[in-house]
Amino acid sequence: MTPEVLLIATPSVNFDTFPSACRQVLGYSPLRAASTTSRELSEVEKFLSCLANFRDEKAVQHPSPHLFSHVACSVFVVADERDLRDILECCSGMAFVTADTLARNVTAAVVSGTLAQWRDAVASGCVPQVEPSVRAGFNKIYALFRSVGLNAWSDYRAREAPDNNTLLLEHKPQR
Repeated sequence: MTPEVLLIATPSVNFDTFPSACRQVLGYSPLRAASTTSRELSEVEKFLSCLANFRDEKAVQHPSPHLFSHVACSVFVVADERDLRDILECCSGMAFVTADTLARNVTAAVVSGTLAQWRDAVASGCVPQVEPSVRAGFNKIYALFRSVGLNAWSDYRAREAPDNNTLLLEHKPQR
């Protein structure tokens, strides 16, 4: 069984108070940089952009990975018991709760962690040493985060695994 995943929780940011409070104490709103983009940003992307501009009004708006610890997300996972064990192992350090499902040998879990933890878990789950079914689950998580504008893997290169139709992530640090 290929694991099924849903992104069920992302942070909610109070953009009514945070930018105005910053303007009062910093003399500028870190939200200004996020407002100048050519595309509509998700709430989390705006928040990360604000954090990138919090210390430096002229900072590049692409946030660095050290800011990913400020964003928490939860994913609902349904998988074969063995695959779920491997998924949770890759998600080491994250909070989770599991429950048996109506289907035999299938378990459901809600896994919660910071974007930094998800970045590491997905990178760990998208390598050749991981079972293809588990890798397929992490490929889905990777696609979910990217679909809502949370590309925490900009310094990774995705390529197709030679043994099946899953993606492998290979770290390619910026020079």
